[in-house]
Amino acid sequence: MIWQPQASGAFAMAATLALVAGAGARFVPGSSAAGPIARILDALAPWLLAGALILALGATVLGLCRLGPGLVAAALVALAGLGALHLRQSLPAQPGRAPDLRILFFNVCIENDLPAETIVRAALRQDPDIIVFAEAEAVAGGLPLLKDRYDFVSPCRPGACQIVLAARSRPKRFWRMSLNPAWPDRYAVAEIETAGGKRVFLAGLQLLKPWMSGLADTELERLTAQLGWLPGPAVAIGDFNAAPWSRTLSQIHRDTGMATARLPTATWPVGAGRFGVPIDQVLVGGGARLVRLSPFGAELGSNHRGLLAEIALP
Repeated sequence: MIWQPQASGAFAMAATLALVAGAGARFVPGSSAAGPIARILDALAPWLLAGALILALGATVLGLCRLGPGLVAAALVALAGLGALHLRQSLPAQPGRAPDLRILFFNVCIENDLPAETIVRAALRQDPDIIVFAEAEAVAGGLPLLKDRYDFVSPCRPGACQIVLAARSRPKRFWRMSLNPAWPDRYAVAEIETAGGKRVFLAGLQLLKPWMSGLADTELERLTAQLGWLPGPAVAIGDFNAAPWSRTLSQIHRDTGMATARLPTATWPVGAGRFGVPIDQVLVGGGARLVRLSPFGAELGSNHRGLLAEIALP
């Protein structure tokens, strides 16, 4: 048919573009002119490569007998490479172990219209040992409910309520710091002793959008320095604004040894459910291991789903 050459060519062109974007974005530094776009494409790499494979198959069916199969092979190699990368920097859950700690993280979203008490009560119903809220000004009015149930709730005051951490027992140490000058106090650490006498450092955080060139790179360097300092078993949970296979998470793993979940939970956008992008993460290091990871709070007015993580300690 007359239209077949044009259609097969269009499929091949689209497959090539998706392949280059999906496989090449992670190699583009954030500080470069193309960095902001690369970080967006970075998060979508599995979808882009799967799309490239489908388009390449379409080009093959439509008659591109040489280029089509070549693009199919290239897409398969790229998908295999992405999978191998994820396997290297992630750890499988260990559902057979008894958890020592249950941690709930939720990026409330500063523009959340739900009553603060509704969100806090939903978190309390999960009965976690530790709750971490990001963009926590949206739940400031519900914090007295946390104080009724938890021995420790980190301070929250207007203009300085980015991360709120509530713990069933008072931490041995607690501190907050700023990783970037634009949004202060988005990093908090608590040294926790569990009911069984085990100790763990827990970091709760929210990172900038990774396409904010300059600021995001500096912030990431500060974060890896801080996480790399944490001794012994450590857990980092929060809104990383980056997928597990991204350049951002690869750098964190390379510099700290902390690993993401082998089967990540999709968290954004909330409307996509399980088909969304996992940009909220739980990282473990120093012998801490993930037992289970579940989504939380899809109905609570945020643009993110939260995470409920069960952690086993050595």
